Amino acid sequence: MLSKSKFILGQQCHKSLWLDIQKIKPTNPLDTSTENRLRAGNEVGEEAKKLFPGGVDIPFISGAKGYQKMCALTREAIESGSTTIYEASFIENNVFIRIDIMNLSQEGWDIYEVKSSTRLHSYHKEDAGLQWHVLDTVSGLRLNKVFVVTLNKSYIKNGDIEPKKLFSFHDLSDFVLTRQADVTDQLNKIKSVAKSNIEPKVNIGSHCSKPHGCKYFDRCWPKNSKELNSIFRLYRLNTDKKLSLYNQGIDIFEKIEPDTKLSSTHLNQIKAYEISEPVINKIKISSFIDDVDYPISYFDFETFTDAIPIYNGQKAHMQMPFQYSLHIQDSIDLKHDELMHYEFIADINEDPRRAIAESLLKNLPKSGTIMAYNQSFEMSRIKDLADHCPDIASDLLKLNDRFMDLIIPFRGGGYYHHEFGGGFSIKKVLPALCPDDEKLDYKKLEISNGGMASGAYKEMRNQT
Repeated sequence: MLSKSKFILGQQCHKSLWLDIQKIKPTNPLDTSTENRLRAGNEVGEEAKKLFPGGVDIPFISGAKGYQKMCALTREAIESGSTTIYEASFIENNVFIRIDIMNLSQEGWDIYEVKSSTRLHSYHKEDAGLQWHVLDTVSGLRLNKVFVVTLNKSYIKNGDIEPKKLFSFHDLSDFVLTRQADVTDQLNKIKSVAKSNIEPKVNIGSHCSKPHGCKYFDRCWPKNSKELNSIFRLYRLNTDKKLSLYNQGIDIFEKIEPDTKLSSTHLNQIKAYEISEPVINKIKISSFIDDVDYPISYFDFETFTDAIPIYNGQKAHMQMPFQYSLHIQDSIDLKHDELMHYEFIADINEDPRRAIAESLLKNLPKSGTIMAYNQSFEMSRIKDLADHCPDIASDLLKLNDRFMDLIIPFRGGGYYHHEFGGGFSIKKVLPALCPDDEKLDYKKLEISNGGMASGAYKEMRNQT
């Protein structure tokens, strides 16, 4: 039996679908951020039920008999006169679907598919097309319209959540009607793949990561694609261009023709690999250093997001700073262990913004450079804090005038280390510069990225 999730997976890649059906062990299992998105989806689904309160909720029951039971409960709800059903379940032509919300209008049943994103994606439309396709074959079921429901990115919580303002409705009725022939064709192909005992042959491509990352990515891609000299590591080179090189038999730097058009960053990357030493442009580094004013404040935020806002003045998926780390270097001669250090973590029982804003104004020096890695993130959060705290907004916004981005010497061509591997994130740069410092080894940290930090903070908050 084919489910909606299998249909969406099959549209992206027949091979990934087949491996999933065969229960082949993933080479790239779900990461923390993906798991967080799934949890957010459940929260949004529950909130969306308030759009049409008082409906019948069809519980999920696992197993083949469970699927049949869910369909029977749905049929009972319809026949008993229920006008709103949550998670209505149907099996038609060996395809199983669950509808987030069905609501009966005078013209027929309206279908609402609820998504936790703040915008409509193309795969949301395909999802709605399948739902309509299956429901249109259900005996005695008169359909009216189909909607995809997303979060309204403009909605700002003020008091109790207002469901009709929290969500945006996208009427896809006309679209799905024009897509029915394509859905039929896709279903036939996907069913054929699902029944086959032979693993499909699918070339690698952009579909391996879009619209969703594939949990079998490493199974299909070249074994050397993560090596430092792989053409797939060329910095920000378009995926199609990388694939074009690969399909020509050019899989490593050494095979690139001399007349191939490459950026200066690519040339630095290739040269650094060839000589196994950093490529250094002292003029660019000196120019960066000349703009630095002491004291230097090395600054970094950690944030969380909520799909459903819980604090007044909060939007869906808004980045909410809850922690910062601050190291202050008064002079060029100051050693690392002599730096002044401040840190802040918000009370899990409160909106963190006022407290963190006041704390950073208290601890940041009144002058000097504020240094962040990828400064736009920190500056945007400070702008958000200023919007939230108008009485101290002026002082907060003045901080943004002092920022410098520590990524500039690296991404701007001042320093390229062959171990960067075609990236300039802090997780690429730091291990390359400090390979023997265990304190700076992300692999040995219990919480090693922002997603894990956010998840840990929210987990503590949820336990109160």
